[in-house]
Amino acid sequence: MQTEARTVTELVTAMRAGDREAAAIFLGQYGPLIRRRVRAKLGNAMRRLFDTQVILSTVGRRLDVAVRSGGIRALTESQLWSFVFQIADNSLIEKARLFRTLRARESEEGVWATQMLSRIRDAESSHPEGAEIELEAALKSLRCDTDRQILSFWLQDVSLSRIALCLDISEATVRKRWERIRKLLKARYLAEAC
Repeated sequence: MQTEARTVTELVTAMRAGDREAAAIFLGQYGPLIRRRVRAKLGNAMRRLFDTQVILSTVGRRLDVAVRSGGIRALTESQLWSFVFQIADNSLIEKARLFRTLRARESEEGVWATQMLSRIRDAESSHPEGAEIELEAALKSLRCDTDRQILSFWLQDVSLSRIALCLDISEATVRKRWERIRKLLKARYLAEAC
């Protein structure tokens, strides 16, 4: 069914009222514009790592969450665009940081980091939300929330000493947990590769 084109102003009003379909229409109508902006911000190295569709999918999910939770505060077209472009920019930064962290630490972390990077790349090439799905699977494979927080922080390139401060636990404890996390992920990836 073809949807009649709506102005951004109409869509802003509908999204503020919690209309998730308006967010989907907005992405359908203006997705190519968002992708062009993202593509212009990507360097050649990052373009090889992931497609702009991946970022658009992330923008779509986060916009949907904002609409569903009543988090759309934009009153005007320019405010909505500012909000959407901020989501896209944040998504780009997060993805770039993730890939950069895994690539930079492949040699020091060994097999598990190489496997994780490879799995994320493969997942993204087959599904727009592949990286998120793969990361969620890695996090779910960990035993407790603290271990999941440690991995999440590490993937954001936060040092173990800083993680200890953020979690209010000793650095020695974080280091022991980090060693266990690495062994668990390595075993998981090696088992799944067989």
